[in-house]
Amino acid sequence: MRGRHARPVPGDDGTLESLVVLVAESLGYTCRRYPGEVIMLEGPNRLPVSLRDLRQLARLVPRDDWPALVSDQVTTIVTAMEEPLDLSDFDLAQHLLRTRIHPVEADNGGFAARPFAPGLIEVVVVDTPTSVRTVSNEEMHGWPVSGDALFMLGRANVRGDGPLQHDEQELGGVRVSVLHGWTFYAATHLAWLEEYLPIGPYGALVIAPNRSLIVAHSLRIAENSPRARYRAAVTAAHELQAQAHRAYEEGPGSLSPHLYWWRAGELTLLETRYEGDTLVLPEEFASVLTALAAEH
Repeated sequence: MRGRHARPVPGDDGTLESLVVLVAESLGYTCRRYPGEVIMLEGPNRLPVSLRDLRQLARLVPRDDWPALVSDQVTTIVTAMEEPLDLSDFDLAQHLLRTRIHPVEADNGGFAARPFAPGLIEVVVVDTPTSVRTVSNEEMHGWPVSGDALFMLGRANVRGDGPLQHDEQELGGVRVSVLHGWTFYAATHLAWLEEYLPIGPYGALVIAPNRSLIVAHSLRIAENSPRARYRAAVTAAHELQAQAHRAYEEGPGSLSPHLYWWRAGELTLLETRYEGDTLVLPEEFASVLTALAAEH
């Protein structure tokens, strides 16, 4: 199984990281390396730059284009935070708000953020025609709405933008729902996953490997026999885990390489492991599969 580090980019011997530092310093920022392949720009604001995302983008362009690529990415991040945007009028600002899912290592402590799932956070952003930027705690506290109500407003605006594309596909012989779209907010739709597919009391297996993709397998499946139901669930866990690692590495906008168990709106991390070629499932989840297999 692949590890959590993105595939190396041919010719990148630290060049991309050096370019980030160069561009950041030209904009008045210093840089510190953080876990999770994050470079934190520190200056008027603290802004995370994902080396993983840069490597994924760099694989798509010639090496000679790397300086322009890095300059564009870093400058966009900085100007999005520093652009003069008057958010004091909440009646106007509220229509621009969305919630977006990020890896937990992207949290710099100054964002309007809360836990979403193990390894993932939900942040409030302002979505304008020219940029998407994260709302600071200071900005949030200046509004008449904050806390859970603000996050619910951001989610409602994401939902109001319209549904993701929903395709039913075969993955390793099991039926899965693939939800995708050219949006930064696809993973936010996990909050209302049951509106996309029928989910019973046993929930669903889910992956959200990058910002534009969700793949889910409902454990409420119409197999002919209890044993077939059990086999389908185990196969789905194996296939989704493998797909999560592949799509996480490919990006762009990597979120999580992990497999989750969705139940009643909550996401639990399924800490799977391999013994040889056999996927070993957590005991709690295995007991649910046993109950599922026993049903008639």
